[in-house]
Amino acid sequence: MMVVRCENCGQKYRIDESLIPGGTIRSRCKQCQSVIVVAKPKTSPTAALNSRVELEATLAAEDLRARSSPTPGVPPPPAQDVPAESRLEGKSVESTEPPKTEGKPRGRGPGLTAKVVALMLVISLVPLALFWAVQFKQMNDRLRADIENLMAATGKGMAGQVDEWIDKNVRVLQAAAQLPDVVSMDQRRQEPILKAIQQAYPWMYLVFTINGSGMNVARSDREALKDYSDRQYYKDVVSGKDVSWETLIGKTSNLPALILAVPIKSDGKVIGVLANAMTVQDISQKVATWRQGTSGFAFLVDEKGKVIAHHVEEYYLKQRNLGEHPLVAAFMGGRNGSLAFVGDNGTPCVGYVCGTKYRWALAVQQDEGEALNTLWRMQKFAYSLLVVTVAIVLVLAWILARSLVRPIKELTNAADRMSLGDLNVEIKTSARDEIGQLAEAIGRMQDSLRLSIERLRRRK
Repeated sequence: MMVVRCENCGQKYRIDESLIPGGTIRSRCKQCQSVIVVAKPKTSPTAALNSRVELEATLAAEDLRARSSPTPGVPPPPAQDVPAESRLEGKSVESTEPPKTEGKPRGRGPGLTAKVVALMLVISLVPLALFWAVQFKQMNDRLRADIENLMAATGKGMAGQVDEWIDKNVRVLQAAAQLPDVVSMDQRRQEPILKAIQQAYPWMYLVFTINGSGMNVARSDREALKDYSDRQYYKDVVSGKDVSWETLIGKTSNLPALILAVPIKSDGKVIGVLANAMTVQDISQKVATWRQGTSGFAFLVDEKGKVIAHHVEEYYLKQRNLGEHPLVAAFMGGRNGSLAFVGDNGTPCVGYVCGTKYRWALAVQQDEGEALNTLWRMQKFAYSLLVVTVAIVLVLAWILARSLVRPIKELTNAADRMSLGDLNVEIKTSARDEIGQLAEAIGRMQDSLRLSIERLRRRK
C-alpha cells in the first residue's frame, strides 16, 4: 500500500500498488474533484519498509482515536486493518480520513506573493494618492482663484476706464451748459461754442442743444434742426436728472450712438438740454480690443442689455441684446463677480462681470479649457508620475515577495515529501530570521521522525 495526497485540497488516500498496471494511473479526488496522477514508485527495500511503518502508524492512530471517542449507547467498533476498497475503472482509491466538508470544493486562495504585493501597493500608494489628491485640489483652487482675480482686475480696470471716459465727456457738457451763451438759448450764440467743443473732442460727431419743448435749437454740424422730444435722455433730463444717457441709432449718422445729456438751467430751472453724440465704435475700442489667449474677450452692455462694445462688429452695429447671456443675466439679477457657465457653442467657460458707474455691465470671459490649460498640463504630469510610481512599486514588491516566498515554498515542499515518507529530503536555508527558525524546527521534526521509525523497526 502507498499513501498519496491531493495537491489541491490536501486529502490523503491509500492505494494498492498492485492495482497500478502500467506504472501510472489518473483518478479524481473525492473531495475537490481534482485529477490525481499516481506513479508506481520504484522503491528500495528500505523505502518500502519506511512506507509500511508509516502506514501502520497511521492506522494505529486512527484506531486509537476511534476507541477513545465512543458514541454513547453504541459499542466501539472493532479494530480493522484496512477499510474496504472502492474500485473505479480498475483503480483502487481509498481515503484515510473522513471528508472535511460537504458541498462545493474549497478552492485555493491568493498566494503569499500576491498578498505581499497587494500589501506593499496599499502601504506605498495610498498615502501617495491621498497626498496627490490634496495637492491637486489645492493647486486647482489656487489656479482658479488666480484666474478669477485676473479677470476681476481686468474687468474692474476696464470699467474704471469707461467711467472715466464718460465722466470726462459729462464734465465737458456740464461746464459748457453753464456758459452764458449756452444759457441764452440763442442759436447764433450757442453754435460757436458747440463747434469748438466738437473740434476739441473729435469723437463727438455732434454737439447740440434742445429747448423745453424738445425741438433742436443749435447744432455743431449745421444740419437741419430736428425734433428730439421722443428721446428718453431728453425726457430724463427735463424730469430732473442731472445726467442721462442712451444708446440708440442716431438720427444723424444712422449708426449706433451713445448720447450723453445734461440740463441747461437758469435761476435753478431747467430751460433746455445740452447733449453730445458719439459713435459706439469709439468707446468700443477701449473694451473690444482686449483679448486673452484665443478665446478670452470682454464686452460692454447698457442697463437694458444692448451691446455698447463687443469684438464682434455686428453685435454693436445692430445693438444686439445680450440680456440672456449668463454673465449679463447674473448682473441684472443683482450678482457681480466670477461665474462658471456654458458658452454659446456648448463649451464650458469662466467669466467675471461688474457694473459701471452708469449701471452698465462689463463682462470678461474665456473658455475654461484654455484658462485652466496650466492645470490640465500639471494634471497629466501627475497622472504620468503616478503610473510610473505604480510600476516601480509593483516591480519592487514582486522582487521582495519572491525573496520572502521562495524559502517558504521550499520548506513546504520539504514538509510534503516528509509527510509521504521521504525523510531524507535536504532542508537548506541560510536565513537568520523567522524563516530560518522555521527551517530549523522542521529539521528537528525530521530527526524526530527518523528516530521514531527506527524504534518501530526494532520492535518488529
